[in-house]
Amino acid sequence: MKRKVNLSEVTVKEPIKVDTEIQPSLVELPPEEVSKSSPFKLHLEVKKKPVGYQVKGRVTGEVELTCSRCLKKFSHKVDREFNYDLMPTSQISGGQIKSGELDIKFSDESILDLAEVVQEQVMLELPVKPLCSPECKEVKYTEGEFEEEEEKREVDKRWEKLKELQNKLREKEK
Repeated sequence: MKRKVNLSEVTVKEPIKVDTEIQPSLVELPPEEVSKSSPFKLHLEVKKKPVGYQVKGRVTGEVELTCSRCLKKFSHKVDREFNYDLMPTSQISGGQIKSGELDIKFSDESILDLAEVVQEQVMLELPVKPLCSPECKEVKYTEGEFEEEEEKREVDKRWEKLKELQNKLREKEK
C-alpha cells in the first residue's frame, strides 16, 4: 500500500498512477463529526505540467455520521472525484481569486501524502447538515417527558426554593 508520492519522479512523459487503500487511522477526521470510517480506496494520477502538477483521482469509502435532527448514527457513502493543479507557492499572485484559480492548491513539498489527499477530499464530501434520511423528523419532547426525567434525577436541595417558585407560576398560569 503506497502512502506517499515523490513528485520528483513524475515526468511529462511518465505520469504516476496509484491505486491504494488508506486506513482510517491515517486519515484525521474530526471525531465530533465522524464516529468511524471504513478504509478508503484511492485512485490517483499525477501528471507533470510546465509549472506544477495536475492531480486527479477518486476517493471511495464509508463514514459513520450522527443525524443533526434525531441524533441517530447512520452510514454515509463517500464517492468523490477530484481534479486540481498543485503549484509551487512562488506562483501565488496578489489580488483577487479568479474563477479558474479555484482548483489550485499551493505547496512547495516534494512529497504528496496520500492520507492528506484522502482527508481533504472526505472533508469536502461531508454534508454540512448530516441527515439520516430526507424524511427524518426532529425529535420533539413533550413537557411531561422532561418532568419525568427531572423526577428520576436527584435534585440538589439548594434548588428546592426555585422549584417551589416554578410550581407557583404554573398554578397562576392555569
